[in-house]
Amino acid sequence: MVEAVSGHLRKLKSSLAGVRSHAAWQLGRLSDTSAAQALIQALQTDENEDVRWTAAWALAELGDATAIPALEAASETDESDEVRSRAWEALRVLRGDG
Repeated sequence: MVEAVSGHLRKLKSSLAGVRSHAAWQLGRLSDTSAAQALIQALQTDENEDVRWTAAWALAELGDATAIPALEAASETDESDEVRSRAWEALRVLRGDG
């Protein structure tokens, strides 16, 4: 699984948004908390809203509470309604409300 996580972490830096979004989704499915910081960075900085909302979903799948501050910020300030909504849903999951 370490190789799979490493491969998807590399893909998270692709110039193609579709590749980055798919990598975030796969990292969520693998549920390896070592991917949390890279997913937080994608949530905070990726220019593509699909990548950001997928990163929010993936962070919920990881179940890592270190993502809560980034998800709170995204749920309040992201320019995309979809990202704000997904970040809110992820917060509910991490807090045990969803």
